[in-house]
Parts: sequence; structure tokens; C-alpha cells
Amino acid sequence: MKYPYDASYRPPFPAVRAVLHNSEEGLRTAAMNALLDTGSDGSLVPIAYLREILAPALTDTRIRSHWGEWRSAQLFVVDLELDGLRLPGVFIVGDEQGDEIVLGRNVLNKLRLLLDGPVNLTEILSQ
Repeated sequence: MKYPYDASYRPPFPAVRAVLHNSEEGLRTAAMNALLDTGSDGSLVPIAYLREILAPALTDTRIRSHWGEWRSAQLFVVDLELDGLRLPGVFIVGDEQGDEIVLGRNVLNKLRLLLDGPVNLTEILSQ
């Protein structure tokens, strides 16, 4: 499946559509835009989306921004669906401040992706 880059950013940002699942409760979100950030160690999801599906919180943690500042956060576990591919047991940081889903290397390293910058398309390749 091919996804256009998010053109609301300059330069445009690689993105896909993602669905969050809480398998134990049988709950899921609608498909939402998710930014692909190869510079991020982990993945962030607005905490409202995690609460919507009653995602289980595992522990409190601390995360560091690219500016070096530390912040307290909660770590959750969800199943993540991208283009029909289900990734079980993905660790996600609940973001209390942001409104964007950011998929970092903990997710990206499980995928075969083509980031086609010249045509602003992201493609999830067959596994």
C-alpha cells in the first residue's frame, strides 16, 4: 500500500494510516495518520487515543526529547495495525501534550518500507 507524505509539513513528512488495538478488550481506534520518524527511538501516541481503547498502562517511565530535556510519561502496550499487517505487543509512550502519532524505530525496524521522497510517497512493502 502506498501513502502520500503529509503535506501539512515543510518539507512533507512520511506518513501511513495506523489503527491501535486493545485485543483483550476487543477495542480499536479508527485509522489515523501516523508520522514515520526514523530519528525517534520509540513511538508516541496521544494519551486520549490510548484511553479510548482502554490500553493497559505498563509502567511510568522517563523520556528524553531531541533537545535533551527529560519528561515523565506512561508506557502502554497495544497491537498496531498498518496496511493490514498486525504488530502485536508494541510499546507506546502516552503523549500528554502532542496530538500526533509518531512511529519511531521500535516500529519501523519491524517493517520493510520505501520512503520515496522525490514523489512524496511511503510504501509498506510485502513482508
